[in-house]
Amino acid sequence: MRYLGYFVTSPKNEYPEGEIKSTQMVVYDYPIVGAMTIVKDKTTGVEHRIFVDAYTLEKVEDKPATETEPGIWSIYEQRLKNGIDNNLRHWQKSDELAKSIEQAAATKGVSINAAVTEENIKKLSADITKSRTDVEVDLGATVYAQITSYYCAPATAKMLTKYYNDESPHQTTIYEMMNGVAPNGVTYPNQLLYYRSSNGMNKPDSFSTDTVSFAGAMNEINNGRPFASGVPGHVRMCRGYKISGSNEYLRIGDPNPIYFCVPYWEAFGSENKRIYVRS
Repeated sequence: MRYLGYFVTSPKNEYPEGEIKSTQMVVYDYPIVGAMTIVKDKTTGVEHRIFVDAYTLEKVEDKPATETEPGIWSIYEQRLKNGIDNNLRHWQKSDELAKSIEQAAATKGVSINAAVTEENIKKLSADITKSRTDVEVDLGATVYAQITSYYCAPATAKMLTKYYNDESPHQTTIYEMMNGVAPNGVTYPNQLLYYRSSNGMNKPDSFSTDTVSFAGAMNEINNGRPFASGVPGHVRMCRGYKISGSNEYLRIGDPNPIYFCVPYWEAFGSENKRIYVRS
């Protein structure tokens, strides 16, 4: 109870006039666990996050994610955000489909409020077609876990090196070729130093892009080219895609050790950057 009491009193000391909205355990900086409390300022309405390390009971300064740093965050928070975004897209698609059916019914002179009859079904069925065939493609590239909290880029590059060159360089070697400076992550321009170098992956025409369409991912995978898939503060490998009805997914090989090198399907829409591998 001593620990729980500290997690609650610390935010109260920080914001004595604030209202505690929630407190939960999070992996705030993998693999470090702590408590995250959301406090709302009663005057401004602004919400603040306060982190307390579960082991030291010391306050952890909050910081935002950047291109090279994950910041203070929870993998569960990120997955929840992805889920919310994906659910909104599904709702919008469902709404669009419902409206298109209503329009088709009106055009055919079918009342959507009337009882369903075989004749009405025949009138509408000619206009209802499946736009895409369900498909799943997975290139099966090997997944490696990153050996430090800031080695996601080297680990991803190792996965791609294994696939393209059948070589397994040490992640520290890759990190050094990317001009990495511990304990920091690596920028995309510096990641390309390894991809393009004749002493690295030796793919001189590789490039980074923030154009992250699903069609682009399909094109890479259909041409046998897995790629580096970036989200804020983290980079992974994409080795496949899947279409299921109106839903789109990417096959992710994530170096974060919490996934135990097991790839997973991620609803499309989380990426902000890619590195395409080119000879």
